[in-house]
Amino acid sequence: LRAEVPEKAINCMMQRGEFDKIVAYATKVNYRCDYGNMLQMLAHSNPQGALEFAKQLAAGSLIDPNTVVEMFMASNRIQETTAFLLEALKENKPEEGYLQTKLLDINLRGGSPQVADAILQQKMFTNYDRVLIGKLCEQAGLTQRAMEHYTDVEDMKRALVAMCSNPQT
Repeated sequence: LRAEVPEKAINCMMQRGEFDKIVAYATKVNYRCDYGNMLQMLAHSNPQGALEFAKQLAAGSLIDPNTVVEMFMASNRIQETTAFLLEALKENKPEEGYLQTKLLDINLRGGSPQVADAILQQKMFTNYDRVLIGKLCEQAGLTQRAMEHYTDVEDMKRALVAMCSNPQT
């Protein structure tokens, strides 16, 4: 810290998992960090650490949530993406509708429809693309959830016929 080499000090903090200290230190020494690059490197070696650091950065508006989502999804990290978005989107803002849709989409298409079902059951979000999510719910076998999202009579008929022909859904 006293050597006035902020890159090395920040690298040490990253290696020790002291993510909560990085932003404070960078601010104190007036060092401009490339948080996107730092997260990218961290995601490969320590995905859980990257998740915690990403949550901290997003809470301080130091990184765009879309950047974090793209970074995790590039490595097919659905769990980390989901955990990050659940935290980042907890205020349910209208301008976050795209990310709400993305969160449900990646779980419905990514093999975790039960996670999407739980999110929908808790009614955490209201600004997502209801028609798209309805169709994805139907494709994932969540017919009841699909019915809750449909407004078009033809979509409802199709879902009901499918449900009646396969009563397990």
